[in-house]
Amino acid sequence: MLVDPWQVDIQELFEASFNEPDEIKRNLYDSLYTYVLQKRQEDIINRPGFVI
Repeated sequence: MLVDPWQVDIQELFEASFNEPDEIKRNLYDSLYTYVLQKRQEDIINRPGFVI
């Protein structure tokens, strides 16, 4: 899962985080969601021709 962030269903991670009653698991899902989102953003920013 951590090899290619584009292969992960980020919506599924978000929903798992949102719907999880156990605080420890919710924090885990939230951390995974944030990690995958950050990796995707880094990938987009590092593409040739990307301009802000």
